[in-house]
Amino acid sequence: MKLKKYGFLRHHRKIKIEGTDLPKIVNKCIDNKIILKDLKYRDQIEATVGIKGEDLDRLRKLAGHSYRMTCFDESGLVPLTKTIKHNIISIIGAFLLGALIFYQGLFVAEIRVDGYATLTETEIRQTLKEAGLYEGCRKPETYNDIKTDLYENHDAITWVSIYEDGRLIKVSIAEAGKAEAADPEDKTPVDIVAARSGMIEKILPLQGNAAVQKGDYVNEGDLLISGAYEYQSTDYSRGDEVFTMYSHAKGQALARIPRQVCFYMQKAQPAEKLTGKLMPGVYIRIGDIEVDTAGPFYRYKCSVRNEKPLIKFVKPVPCEFGFVTIAEAEQGKKYIGKIEKQRITEAAIRQYERDRLKEGEEILSYEIDYSETENLIKAVVFMEVLEDIGKEKEIKAKKEEKEEEKLQ
Repeated sequence: MKLKKYGFLRHHRKIKIEGTDLPKIVNKCIDNKIILKDLKYRDQIEATVGIKGEDLDRLRKLAGHSYRMTCFDESGLVPLTKTIKHNIISIIGAFLLGALIFYQGLFVAEIRVDGYATLTETEIRQTLKEAGLYEGCRKPETYNDIKTDLYENHDAITWVSIYEDGRLIKVSIAEAGKAEAADPEDKTPVDIVAARSGMIEKILPLQGNAAVQKGDYVNEGDLLISGAYEYQSTDYSRGDEVFTMYSHAKGQALARIPRQVCFYMQKAQPAEKLTGKLMPGVYIRIGDIEVDTAGPFYRYKCSVRNEKPLIKFVKPVPCEFGFVTIAEAEQGKKYIGKIEKQRITEAAIRQYERDRLKEGEEILSYEIDYSETENLIKAVVFMEVLEDIGKEKEIKAKKEEKEEEKLQ
């Protein structure tokens, strides 16, 4: 029997290649008929790849001193034989235990219900049992019918969530009820003042009097919304004197604020172009042992591997089973064009707006200035932001005003 006929028995190595121009060494391998499998780029200077055991010395000669290569895994008949020989009892025991755990995982071990208020857990569990969900039953493919039964049998339920946590099924519900009491209103007398300088675009007082209007330029500390009210007493015996009453001012003061933000992106990235050829198969991993029906039979010089797990668990032994597709690819570099550069920058600006701006705030306009280094593109964004610049400042009432307040 020749090992050449059965590729999975031959000696293979997985290596890590480190260097500044990875496509160059890939092209050298292609020219010298060194087959590369599962080539994966971690970044621009590091990649992992599988090669035949006897090709490692040839690859090192081709690379010279420009690249660093590290072998981190080996496979083939000899390593497999040694692994099985030294771990045969452990492998058999782990496989049997794993099969038992997998079979047990198909059934429900515990159901946990929370979120109920007027309903009882007994009522909810009874409905679940009638719908086919109870401890010891086989896990259903979908919980939609069970949710429907809960809604139909209990009018008080407004929301249901059912999800799996291993063999534990968590059922969370919400019931319609009275709204919770609002937090006590803060009545501390405050003004809304400017936290920074800016041009007022919108002033939205919810409580208090607006002290500025659209188009006004304000400096830090300027009054925006006043919590003080002047009034004339209705007690004519006290004359026509005007008094002051204080409240807790509320509202928004939206101003145009300039900001400058920098974003960075790589000028060129490793790219893979699929040729359309592919090899389908299935794979199973148990611990450190892997069986792949597609891997031994494809002969692509460069390829992309895609896995779709069907079964995956980690206790008592890591085990995974699923479909795999190995597609032929061509290696190269993809340089960012003008349109792509603009698209990436605008996406970063939108993400910045979502992450950094509060409700009611927005980016009104922006300009982008690009500059480039050898490997990076720098985008400097000059933007005008509609920002709420208001902050609370406690009002210190005058002595005579406090005395007037006591007389009322």
